[in-house]
Amino acid sequence: MRISQRVRKMGRTILVAGVLTAVLVGDTLAQSSQPESTIVELQRQLDEMRSQMAAMQNRIAELEAHKGSAETRSSPDVPRTRSDPPSAQSVSSKADAATSPAEPTSFHYKGLTVTPGGFLEGTMLVRARNENADIANSFSAIPLNGSSNALLSEFRGTARNSEFSLLLEGTTGHATLKGYVETDFLGAAPTANYVESNSWTPRLRQLWIQFEWPSGWSVISGQTWSLLTSNEQGIAPLKELRPPTQDGQYVVGFSWARQRALRFTKNFNDKVWTAFAIETPETTYSAAFVPANVMGLNTSQNAQTGVNLLPFLVNYSDGFATSFLPDLLGKVAVEPGWGHFEIKGLGRVFRDRIASTATTSGQTNVTAGYGIGFGALMPFANKAVTVSLEGIAGAGIGRYGSSGLPDVTLDPTTAALRPLREARIMGGLVYHRSPRLDVYAYGGDEYAGRYAFLSPNGTAAGYGSPLVSYTGCTNEVALNECSGAIRNIYEATVGYWYRLYRGDSGRIEQGNQVAYIHRNLWSGIGTTPAGGDLVVYTSLRFYFP
Repeated sequence: MRISQRVRKMGRTILVAGVLTAVLVGDTLAQSSQPESTIVELQRQLDEMRSQMAAMQNRIAELEAHKGSAETRSSPDVPRTRSDPPSAQSVSSKADAATSPAEPTSFHYKGLTVTPGGFLEGTMLVRARNENADIANSFSAIPLNGSSNALLSEFRGTARNSEFSLLLEGTTGHATLKGYVETDFLGAAPTANYVESNSWTPRLRQLWIQFEWPSGWSVISGQTWSLLTSNEQGIAPLKELRPPTQDGQYVVGFSWARQRALRFTKNFNDKVWTAFAIETPETTYSAAFVPANVMGLNTSQNAQTGVNLLPFLVNYSDGFATSFLPDLLGKVAVEPGWGHFEIKGLGRVFRDRIASTATTSGQTNVTAGYGIGFGALMPFANKAVTVSLEGIAGAGIGRYGSSGLPDVTLDPTTAALRPLREARIMGGLVYHRSPRLDVYAYGGDEYAGRYAFLSPNGTAAGYGSPLVSYTGCTNEVALNECSGAIRNIYEATVGYWYRLYRGDSGRIEQGNQVAYIHRNLWSGIGTTPAGGDLVVYTSLRFYFP
């Protein structure tokens, strides 16, 4: 603004100088009696005026150039859209000036804005103890000390964690429409193996549609992250608060599921959000004694015949074969101006049946489970450090934890499903050291309570029975068959992601992670075994622009 005023002032000065020069010239002509001397004087004054005007024009050009440079320096950065969905404690990094031009991430097709995304990843990992696992740790199957797998290490190389996604955005009437699909390669057909071709099949992670209205209401339907998963902002898809680890199973204590859901959300002025969801149920169980003729388990007769869906076939999964009622979830999130805080609740219903025989009558059993939890994301040091904390406690909530603890056990007499008392907690810290480097540390614990029974023949039943005998778990061969109910699993992990490049071609990140996981069993007769594992990851990712 000041520069423009100075330019206008100089222009007026030139004009005044010209007028004065003309007056002087006229006065000279009027007073001169010698034509030759008059012409010489006039030529001198014209040359002087030209010199002054040239100097003024050079000065104006310098000021205009200075003005343009100042405007360029003061202009804001061009917003950039990340090619991948926001991860846990998302990294709000600034790209380096030499490698960070504005990245076109979307294109238009008819009335839709289409945004492809995802990344290609190559990972190598070493486990101190063999889990026979790919990139995702088997927290509930950590080898017991002294077993053969505890005496064998494990090396893996994998590209299966690579992801592809597609986001579609448009409008329909007064609503905004979004559609999203996301896949990776962690699925496995019955013929997939590591022997030669490593031909792993794509796996559906997310597939949903969302309608959002200016009133703040939104509806989402499809397969998405469970409402129980904490958010980093509001309550919205692609805003989940996920640990940025390389482990495909994330961190012990993390509450999550990806499943079919119908969710209703209300946004109150970007300060308070409420949501209610109806989600697909599934049940996992563990029992030292299983009564005869129980129906509804994945090993039951009703699950082995007349079912065309592979996940319900015996020995194909640990899930439940007969769903009853959906899981019901609710959440309230608040952002008062600093941080993000939420409370959430879960209601569940479990069902099984003892079939009738020629001498006994049948019986259907129905029980209920619940969970109450919280989540928080808190920034510090001008957002250079973010701290997250989440937890949940209840009965029958094991399936929603990273460790995969069971939801229920079985009553040895009635075969009723008895929800286990369970709790878990996870905390994390992410340090945004620079625009290139993020360092993280996480820890978590998951617990399943003892629910012991006595079977009709006087042996151990239920979950965590003190009658379970470990007296034979004294040598390597015996420990390979030794088992017991898990009391708790905990983990501590640290890692980093370093951005090697970011520009028109996308971005490249390299990361390392070290994790220690420990598994404890419920005590029984004899010395109770335990197990731990140390895992080291190194990964290279190429994110699509």
